[in-house]
Amino acid sequence: MHKHVQILVMALGPALFGSGCHKPTPPKPVAQMPVPKAATATPAPTPAPAPAPASVMHTISEEETLWDIAHAYGVPVKDIMEANGFRTNDIRRLRKGSQIKIPGAAQLVDVETKTDRAAQKEALPVLSDGAYHFLRRGEGLWTLARIYDVPLEAIMERNGFTDEIHGQLRIGQAIIIPGIKPSRVKQVLDASPKRDGFMHEVSRGETVWDLAHEFQVSVAEIMAANSMTAEEATNIHDGQKLFLPGVEDDGRGHVKRKTSERERVAHTTASRLGLGSLTAAGKLLHGIVEARWIAAAGGGKTLAGTLRWPVAMGSFVRGYGSGQGGYHKAMDIMGKMGWNVRAAASGIVGYSGDQVKGFGNMIMVVHPGGWVTLYAHNSVNFAAAGERVQKGAVLAEVGSTGRSQGPHVHFELIFDGKNCDPAPLFRPGVRYHNGKLAKLAYTTWRSPGQRPSQVSCARRQKHPTQTVETENPEVDAQDGHGPTTDQAPPDLP
Repeated sequence: MHKHVQILVMALGPALFGSGCHKPTPPKPVAQMPVPKAATATPAPTPAPAPAPASVMHTISEEETLWDIAHAYGVPVKDIMEANGFRTNDIRRLRKGSQIKIPGAAQLVDVETKTDRAAQKEALPVLSDGAYHFLRRGEGLWTLARIYDVPLEAIMERNGFTDEIHGQLRIGQAIIIPGIKPSRVKQVLDASPKRDGFMHEVSRGETVWDLAHEFQVSVAEIMAANSMTAEEATNIHDGQKLFLPGVEDDGRGHVKRKTSERERVAHTTASRLGLGSLTAAGKLLHGIVEARWIAAAGGGKTLAGTLRWPVAMGSFVRGYGSGQGGYHKAMDIMGKMGWNVRAAASGIVGYSGDQVKGFGNMIMVVHPGGWVTLYAHNSVNFAAAGERVQKGAVLAEVGSTGRSQGPHVHFELIFDGKNCDPAPLFRPGVRYHNGKLAKLAYTTWRSPGQRPSQVSCARRQKHPTQTVETENPEVDAQDGHGPTTDQAPPDLP
């Protein structure tokens, strides 16, 4: 042992091996543990760059103003100013040939100027039964119906519109409002340009049906106010901001649709007659109709005789007596987003609400002679309890509320405590998906005490497992549940 090592051992011996005379025990060899190889980290995938927001560059033409351009593209003026970094003074310097960015636009559009609008007005024929309203951004037909207190169906019929028009309206379009004077239009057009409504941010999982139901605004009106197609409306996403027209904050944290004068009058009538309550709904569901309700509906001891098809372009899904054990004492009619639900006959609205389990937004109408018709799963109800309605009046909008898995109307005809098959009473008839009318044994029912043999009636039945079956119109249509008064329906898709 080298000298310096020996000295070090002698100096540290007591500390390392303890005191005493025992020889130190040589240390056991330590097994060499294999050194684990360093884990190879998998590089995180590079996130794809977020797609740039849609926009186009618009070249300003003669006489075009920023207001004209914003209205043509359906984009707020402030959004265009922010996208281009404009200040108020910059607007005055915009000239023909200047290019500006239009955020949110997918393609270039034609811009209507003041001269174009004046030429359009001059070319319109003179009216003797109403006045023209030129649509502004965010306005739909329901907006006009509320502004002028004119029934929606009256506006649609005067202009020759079908239910499909809701997605085809454009800013600046001339709409005839029947029964008003031009002076009333001027008062509306001269009002503040601020839109009547509020901006809503879509929550996770929220659908356009949910918004229509919660705020009582038609889906068609939401589409018009936000320049949306039907496809865009069905694919709204978390965080998206939508303008909801005709909705106000009452200052106490509650946001709801404004009540019209027509609705206020109807509520007073309903209160006087005992209509509109959940108690009244329960009676009507079981065909218990008070004499004063029949009198308010038009009185008389004669029934309407026939029924109007409640969804003008709607198609038959399944009929009376279908379902497990024949429990379904009703007819389901498929419709599209924005289509109207119309009164099958004249009468008075006995109930309009969403408190009856399973039916979602539902309306029941009492008719002269004691008939009751029911329209359920609506996206939003428009007719109020206590309101007198004519045959064909717009009651609601086709929806999918309650126990429903697709847009359709659950329609019932109720009389004298029983549900009756409405199929042979419909005019022009029961319409199938292929557009053809069913060949039914049509009949007319006018005398309450003389029910035609073609019309089957039976007590209401509950579904074997729940109050109202979760209805899926697509599936039910494929099952082909036909009316009990006819052969199987022809070739449903």
